[in-house]
Amino acid sequence: MKIILLLLTFLPILHFAQMETDRPGEGTASTIIFAKTIQLESGIIYNRNEKGFTSDHLLRFGLTERWEVRLQTIQNLSDSSESTYGFSSKYNFLKGEDYAPSLTLIADSDFKFEDYSFILASDKQLTENFGSSAGIGYVKENLQDFYFLSFGLDYSFTDRLGIFTDHYGYFNSNLSPEHGVDFGLTYLAAPRLQLDVSVGSNPQNISEEYYLSTGISYRFR
Repeated sequence: MKIILLLLTFLPILHFAQMETDRPGEGTASTIIFAKTIQLESGIIYNRNEKGFTSDHLLRFGLTERWEVRLQTIQNLSDSSESTYGFSSKYNFLKGEDYAPSLTLIADSDFKFEDYSFILASDKQLTENFGSSAGIGYVKENLQDFYFLSFGLDYSFTDRLGIFTDHYGYFNSNLSPEHGVDFGLTYLAAPRLQLDVSVGSNPQNISEEYYLSTGISYRFR
């Protein structure tokens, strides 16, 4: 599981939601939060492979209709020295109105500019309640180069309740491909408050490489 993308790329956006969130999950979301708004997205994750808990926090600032900047951190609750801090930006080129696909560039880095990524994310509404998402990009982490691909589907049962699933992969010429799938649920508890739960795993080793996550997203203004 790549640390950079754990914060940067999340839920394939549920098209019904009044809130545009980037959590949970590992798919890519192309939507931008409203201009002149601030949004906090936080969660707790249990990772079976690492046998420990982390918390992730993403603070989003909407600058214009097409551009947002973000601050982010992943806190290792067992070893604070393993915690990471970074910043990122999203710029939307195509809004994806009237069932047309959207297109957004997501750039992410730690503060040392050692680990970074560039992702092109796209969402497309297929029907009133059914949507899809896809992402492709480049990731630099721990001196290794990776290419990232993801594809996701989401469905809304009501104006408040929706589910999603996505498949993602990291590819490196010197390492075996790393694949993952996740599934989750979001609930819009209030117009500015969304709750989520999700589970994900490496399909080649489900019993040892899985995570469980729950979180909350709140728009301040």
